[in-house]
Amino acid sequence: MARPKKCRWVKMEPGVTFFKPQGIPLRSVEHTVITIDEMEAMRLSDFLGLNQEEVAKQMQVSRPTVTRMLARAHKAVADALAHGKAIRIEGGDYRLVGKFLECRFCGHREAAPPQGGEDPHTCSNCQKEDFCKLSGDQDHS
Repeated sequence: MARPKKCRWVKMEPGVTFFKPQGIPLRSVEHTVITIDEMEAMRLSDFLGLNQEEVAKQMQVSRPTVTRMLARAHKAVADALAHGKAIRIEGGDYRLVGKFLECRFCGHREAAPPQGGEDPHTCSNCQKEDFCKLSGDQDHS
């Protein structure tokens, strides 16, 4: 049985999620995908200048995971630039920083499910049902 993927923490979703070469109609251009968590790794590493250890700490993953995410993202960007492809940023296994669930009975907090996932109906701490609410006032970084 494969080990479950560890969730990657992302501070923000990108405002722009599609880039394409100028002058080529969208319908005739190939595209490559970079996941939102890979984009966050590039933002932290390449744009903000953090080292991979610091990126790993902020995203709450291992340093080798950051290395793999950056390698995939850099390869996708290089492919797009070298071959005139569009870049679409979407998907990935991530949670937004500050999004968590809080049990109304015991106060236990846990990360909210990944984007598009269904909220759990049972608290993992006290096992009470249907008593978790989404809250966004805590920063996990």
